[in-house]
Amino acid sequence: MAEPRTAPRPQRGPGGRQAHGYQRPQDLAGTVRKLLRYVSHYKLLLLLVMLCLLISSLGSVAANYLVKPLINDYILPGDFAGLFKMLVIMGGLFGMSALSSFAYARVMVRISQRTVAALRQDLFDKLQTLPLRYFDTHQSGDLMSRFTNDIDTVSELINSSLASILTNVLTFVATFIMMLILNWQLTLITVFFLMMMGVVVMVIGGRSRTNFQTQQSALGAVNGYIEEMIEGQKVIKVFHHEEKAIARFSELNVAYRDAATRAQSYAGSMMPAMGNLSRINYAVTCCVGGLLAIGGIFDVGSLGAYLVYVRQVSQPVAQISQQVNVILAAMAGAERIFAVMESEPETDEGKTVLVCVEKTAISSPRRRGAPAIGRGSTRTER
Repeated sequence: MAEPRTAPRPQRGPGGRQAHGYQRPQDLAGTVRKLLRYVSHYKLLLLLVMLCLLISSLGSVAANYLVKPLINDYILPGDFAGLFKMLVIMGGLFGMSALSSFAYARVMVRISQRTVAALRQDLFDKLQTLPLRYFDTHQSGDLMSRFTNDIDTVSELINSSLASILTNVLTFVATFIMMLILNWQLTLITVFFLMMMGVVVMVIGGRSRTNFQTQQSALGAVNGYIEEMIEGQKVIKVFHHEEKAIARFSELNVAYRDAATRAQSYAGSMMPAMGNLSRINYAVTCCVGGLLAIGGIFDVGSLGAYLVYVRQVSQPVAQISQQVNVILAAMAGAERIFAVMESEPETDEGKTVLVCVEKTAISSPRRRGAPAIGRGSTRTER
């Protein structure tokens, strides 16, 4: 079987077929680089996306900072005319941010569909160059799952997750800078809780990563077995293999169920953990900031703007953690796709022998003198 040169030899099941067990990702950084080579073909569109992301993130952060003058200069003094103007400015900034978000979402859809189309085409072209032994040792359904499930997860990554991660990173950095400008003492409290969030992401995300790889492998095994059994229904009926086929499918189905349950459990526990830490951070900041405002160290407008940023700074971290399951599934799928692309193609030895059939012991509609592949005295080499 042709496998990537850097990959260890897979385990074999009965009949020489590849065993679809759990395999730890071997080169995550390499998979990311290979995927980025496809995305980098659209540099101008990516620059437009980055511009829209900057406008969207900075517009939202700037609009929240206006809470400080809104309270100190207009609400407390009772200047309602100025308050209306400030609300119009804030609405304009939020509207500009929303339009930028809509624009980069549309562009990312275009990039995503073109990228997965090129990826699917390259995968199909690669299959045409592989030797017959590759298809003998890989289930057809498993190969089909790379065109469907795996490419779908990659499409979802490029379409929504990639842009979401970039905009959340920009929003987080801009928000953290504004928090330092408003009050660096309160920022230390936020830093402590952000570190705790990072630990949660590392622990739960690491376990989720391994379980999503197992889930993708188990899904490929189920798809491959279903396709094999459907194609061989006549053989199964003739040899009364129904019970064994059902028993084997039950084993694969249970393995996929268990792997998916573990993966989704870890992925689903990420958001509640992040949300609870965010609420605790907000409550502690409210208490400490209120005491500072009562003591005259912190004005009310700055406290109001800072509390908005406290709620905002945890949202990018929570949303990035929410995308972890999509990222892990996409990386697992991309790794399976590139594993096929890096398989050794069939070697062309450069010659084919043709003979003329004069007599045959088997009844065949082939006409006399037709060329056939085999040994003979008449040869044509290429």
